Amino acid sequence: MGKGSSILATIALVIGLGVGTFVIYDNFIAITPEVSPENQWYDFHSGSYLVPASESWGTLSVISIDFDVSSGQAVHFLFIGQINFDDSSTPDSYVEVRFKIDGIIFFFPRIYVMRYNTVTPGGLRMSVSLQHYNTTMTSGTHSIEVVFKGDSTSDSIKEFSLFVQTFN
Repeated sequence: MGKGSSILATIALVIGLGVGTFVIYDNFIAITPEVSPENQWYDFHSGSYLVPASESWGTLSVISIDFDVSSGQAVHFLFIGQINFDDSSTPDSYVEVRFKIDGIIFFFPRIYVMRYNTVTPGGLRMSVSLQHYNTTMTSGTHSIEVVFKGDSTSDSIKEFSLFVQTFN
């Protein structure tokens, strides 16, 4: 029994030293690189934009942002807003939101929300967010806009914001 106890004590000592060494290394020796943002752009609008007629793309032009990317930087885009399905819109109406960067509408990522029922009175309001992280943008000045479309001109997007951030 004395031999078994000494083996258990040795195992406990090795585990304790391992954990203690890790704690010391992690807190005092290891230096974690910090990835800090280089530049940030933000815009907000509290108004409302109605869905354009004939399912064409509309632009939330009040929050378009011009931003700069340096060589080797990654870019993070974030859109947050509310989609409002009006009480008069059909149960199957939809609203789609995408990013438009340098005049090109991105196919993904996208927001596609569909109303599956009618809620009376006052319609249905949904909070939505759309984000994209890009590591392949060329250096230089770029622009981003948010575009949207749907099939009911009584539906809208309101109280939305756009955030752009670059990283090294």
